[in-house]
Amino acid sequence: MNKISCDMCIDLMPLVQDGVASEDSRNAVLQHLQECPDCRALYEGEIPTPSNTKEILGKVKRRAQLFSAMVMMFGIFYGLMLTAGNGIFMNVIIMPIIGGIGYYLFRWKALFIIPPLLLVTHFITNALGLGGEGLMPVEVVLWTAIYCGVALVGFVIAALLHFAFKKEDDSK
Repeated sequence: MNKISCDMCIDLMPLVQDGVASEDSRNAVLQHLQECPDCRALYEGEIPTPSNTKEILGKVKRRAQLFSAMVMMFGIFYGLMLTAGNGIFMNVIIMPIIGGIGYYLFRWKALFIIPPLLLVTHFITNALGLGGEGLMPVEVVLWTAIYCGVALVGFVIAALLHFAFKKEDDSK
């Protein structure tokens, strides 16, 4: 008797379970089920765990981190472009989100990554004239320090939420 693949077994399982499969198909499926624990679990109504679960979760996590990093950079540029305009107070919302995303991406290292990232980006947007009127370097540093303080609020909130939910998961 020829061995069948998992895909073929999965295709034939409903026919075998309904009793309409040919004798050869039924024997092939039953032989495959004796050798394959994943297909056996599926046949018995359980949901098998894929063997590459960690690989799939790793890909999803990398994509989520990449998306978060892009959102963070967009938020930084957008927030810094508002510095010299009427929308400057939108940074009260934007910068804490930047701090929270920074904690998600870098954990405690974000305390050392976000301030230089904000400072460099602020100098770049100021040099390109994207933040409205050109600010003096001292003003750029001052505004960056203010934005770092506001981003720190989001960082602390994210860290506390992480701590709270981590402790809740440990108690289960």
